[in-house]
Amino acid sequence: MSKTSEKDRAKDDEDLDEAGSTDEGNDDGEEEEAKATAVRGRGHGHGHAHDDDDAEDDGAEPEDPYWWAPHAVLSALVLIGLLGFFGMFNKTPLARLAAPVAPEPDEHEHATAAAPPPAPTPRPAQSAQAPREMFGAKHLLVMYKGSRRAPPTIERTKDEAKARATEAMTKAKADPSKFADVVKEYSDEPGADKRGGDLGKFPKGAMVPEFQAGLEKIKVGQVSDLVETAFGYHVILRTQ
Repeated sequence: MSKTSEKDRAKDDEDLDEAGSTDEGNDDGEEEEAKATAVRGRGHGHGHAHDDDDAEDDGAEPEDPYWWAPHAVLSALVLIGLLGFFGMFNKTPLARLAAPVAPEPDEHEHATAAAPPPAPTPRPAQSAQAPREMFGAKHLLVMYKGSRRAPPTIERTKDEAKARATEAMTKAKADPSKFADVVKEYSDEPGADKRGGDLGKFPKGAMVPEFQAGLEKIKVGQVSDLVETAFGYHVILRTQ
């Protein structure tokens, strides 16, 4: 029995030795695995550190995915401003560019606008221009050398012309009905003998001022005194 016990004891000791060696092997394996893990960790950490250092050295910031948003908003505002300027939001484009906008009237202007404007004072109608006064006359003319439009055949002097015209006036005043006969005898006016010295009707101012003044001094049917003009001496019978 002692031998058997010794054998069993020896076997147990061997088992204990194997278990111990196995535990030591396991401990050594765990230590080596832990060291490898630590080394890998240090290597990974060192790699990240290098990456961070490279990023800091480059000075680059991470890119913003919405960098385009401010530019898009600014472009939209500029486009809206241009459309408004060219009148795209009005009913009639470009109407504001052609006509200025009138200021809004205040309350006082509203009250003034409500009252009708005073009616304009009618101007008096301009009177129609009065017709010019008409005259009618017959005359005889005695010319002298140098008077206006005297033909070359006239050789009498001014005094001689005045004496001849006075003689004709005396006869005409004695019988105005025979005025045409006196004209034929004494008048130097071309064609006077054919028409009896008749000048017809004419408006006031149509004759030279001296003739007009002498005509207005007499009444219709009367014979005037001698009337001197640049043409010579006149004797006038007023017919109108």
